[in-house]
Amino acid sequence: MVGACTKTINLVTSYLKMRNFHKHGYLKYYNFKRIIWYITQESDPLKVRAIFQKLLDLDIIHKKQLMVGKKKGGLRYFFNPYEEKMLDFQYIKK
Repeated sequence: MVGACTKTINLVTSYLKMRNFHKHGYLKYYNFKRIIWYITQESDPLKVRAIFQKLLDLDIIHKKQLMVGKKKGGLRYFFNPYEEKMLDFQYIKK
């Protein structure tokens, strides 16, 4: 698998759907990086990041900025390829 082609994106999305990854809530980039690496066996971190960025651009993964008091905290990401209405979790809403 090379880069963020449509075939790779479909493979990653199908695997995450099969594993019900949307139930894990908001996760760090590290967790998604390890899963993408496992699925694609891609050793180049730039290609893994390109796949992740493509998932963000397609709104399959959503980004959330955490706040610690009034300061910005880390970023967390949420896998949601479905309509928000289909999921009955309260913490999904942006």
